[in-house]
Amino acid sequence: MTVTLVRHDIKYAEAMHALSSMPQVRDALGLPAGKVEDTIHFIKRERIDEEEGKTVPRVILDEEGQVIGVTSLMFIDRHKKSCHIGSWLGYQFWGKGYNLEAKKAILDIAFFELGLLRVFAGARKVNIRSQKAQEKLPFVRLGVEKDYPEEHSWLEVKEKQPCVLNVFEREDYVRYRTSLEKVEGNREAFLPQLLLADESEVAVRKYLDKGTLYKINCGELLVGVALVIPQSDTTIELKNLAIETKYQGKGIGKEILRQLTEKCRKEGYQVVLVGTANSSIDNIAFYQKVGFRMEAIEKDFFRHYPEPIYENGIRALDMIFFTKQL
Repeated sequence: MTVTLVRHDIKYAEAMHALSSMPQVRDALGLPAGKVEDTIHFIKRERIDEEEGKTVPRVILDEEGQVIGVTSLMFIDRHKKSCHIGSWLGYQFWGKGYNLEAKKAILDIAFFELGLLRVFAGARKVNIRSQKAQEKLPFVRLGVEKDYPEEHSWLEVKEKQPCVLNVFEREDYVRYRTSLEKVEGNREAFLPQLLLADESEVAVRKYLDKGTLYKINCGELLVGVALVIPQSDTTIELKNLAIETKYQGKGIGKEILRQLTEKCRKEGYQVVLVGTANSSIDNIAFYQKVGFRMEAIEKDFFRHYPEPIYENGIRALDMIFFTKQL
């Protein structure tokens, strides 16, 4: 089962109106009876709000391209890196798994494109079905009214009635969405990803076929690779960890290291070794944040690379090694 999210367009107005006019949907949303013209006006307003950066509204299409509902990121707060989510599905599409797929699609936008940290999901207390639908999602935190009292108060003022408040946290979502998959066979196709973390193709090819290569998947998408090479019976080196630019800084690297170190521990390794250039300031900070300690420096490691490498205005010359005890 798959869904596609598309931008609002007047061509979807009749289908949206028909779905939202069904009593089960209209009553749940608290909508008055309306006309197609009202839906057209709604679509135009949503498009303006998106242009102004207030919302990310999307129409949900099923596998056959028919409209099945609407989802939206609303009240986007760039400073707090948060927003609220609103969505509904046509009655005939309830209970078929589309809610989960639509939530994943819109949360991918929230966390990986907008870089938000959390997305709030509210529901009126009288809307039991909406609450039950949210409770089924494996990456939601329920009942966070006390953790976020301002958000909860704002929601109840907006809805003019008692509400429950749930939240999707990026860390929880990334853990749910991210996985490692062992690569079998030829590794040539993964050279572009490996070069994201090591700019020298000559250097990469020297270790390309060594150790174990993993694909890093975010849902069905390949977003990076990780290559580990045993150094002894107790030590394994993380030779290359590369995340596609779009997905960097979103917590995927941290989650992959958690999964990878757990795999290594179960395989009997006691130490994970990783090296990064003296110029890779972000990497130096990152590995320390996830529990690695500085172990050694190999001077002039990069001096003999075919082409000089510069990062942050600094030439990469020395390799800094970090280790983590498992």
